[in-house]
Amino acid sequence: MFKLLIGITLIASAQTVAAPAPGAPAAPQDWLVGDTRVASVAARIAFPRRPGTLTATRTQEFSHPGEHIDSAIQYASADNQVFATVYVYYPGLPHAGLAAFVTDYTIRTNEPATRIVTPMRLVAAGGLPDAAIRIDYDHYRGNLATSAAFIKAGRWIIKFRVSGPEGRRAEVEDAMAALLQQVEFGVQNPVMAPHPVTVDPCPPGRGAAAARALPDPAGAEIAAPAFLATFDGGGTLATERSGGARRDLPPRVPDRLCLDSLRVGDHRFGLLRGEAGEPISVDGRTMLVVMIADNGTALEVVHARNLHRYIALYHELGATNLMGGYDGVPSDAQLAEILGGGANEANRIRVPVRFRPDRGPEMFLPPAPGGARPNWTN
Repeated sequence: MFKLLIGITLIASAQTVAAPAPGAPAAPQDWLVGDTRVASVAARIAFPRRPGTLTATRTQEFSHPGEHIDSAIQYASADNQVFATVYVYYPGLPHAGLAAFVTDYTIRTNEPATRIVTPMRLVAAGGLPDAAIRIDYDHYRGNLATSAAFIKAGRWIIKFRVSGPEGRRAEVEDAMAALLQQVEFGVQNPVMAPHPVTVDPCPPGRGAAAARALPDPAGAEIAAPAFLATFDGGGTLATERSGGARRDLPPRVPDRLCLDSLRVGDHRFGLLRGEAGEPISVDGRTMLVVMIADNGTALEVVHARNLHRYIALYHELGATNLMGGYDGVPSDAQLAEILGGGANEANRIRVPVRFRPDRGPEMFLPPAPGGARPNWTN
């Protein structure tokens, strides 16, 4: 096992938000609760305890209890009719534009009567202009006004959702405004450009041509494509060597994509395709993303021109797994083979990479005996 350090949905556990007891000793925990703020310890981001007419009622971890990569605050009005969630998570592909689109796609796929009131746009957050992506809806689940917003801070994604009866839209608006205005970011995880994506329908016929699967690099040479998996595909914090000015690297994901769909067994997933072109960032250019879940789980294919291959990456919370390499963009049938389960070369994890907030990426070479395989059905 080699360790590379390059700097930096179901409730498993929950606790009621209460004011800290005077003189109580500090204990390791996911959230710190004060009189006016609720702060994520791992992300070093603080949120208002009482945004608008809402009050924080509970903090919780989701699918990775104890790992501090997947947690939330729940808010509610006094009568529980207006409610909100702030979700703070650490995905393998932390891209605010993709997170916004996947959430929007999920809302309108599962609730087709939902209508967009105000389209996706950039808004201020934490005193910074154009720091968040926001979308507003009505008729969500029949009669709810709802608002969603997304921020990228370091390698974290923060998702805000506020909902309430349509007749109380003003409270929904006030709560979202307060959440965005009063969020505070630590120096370790500054706000990054959110990069919204523009998505049009794909022309028919794409995804039919198969690519040739390439042999894995021999021995330790597999570290080169595996190193690609350690990059933040949503944009990387960077500073100039001279002067120390901040010059973040852009995301490798194109700002313009087209929407298709991929069938895997009885499941159908949204599939975003990009056009061929020059590398967008140092880690190449994203050619497609299969949207598996709105917590960041996704299959990405990146054209790594300097490595002379198209690399499949399976992203999860706190992880990116290097899959196979190809001489072109894999076909829909090949993508389904990667995601379809069973023991085959297409869905064997070559190198797992793990991300944790308190340390750099960890790359494990060689792969685990037997070849682990992603399981998106969990």
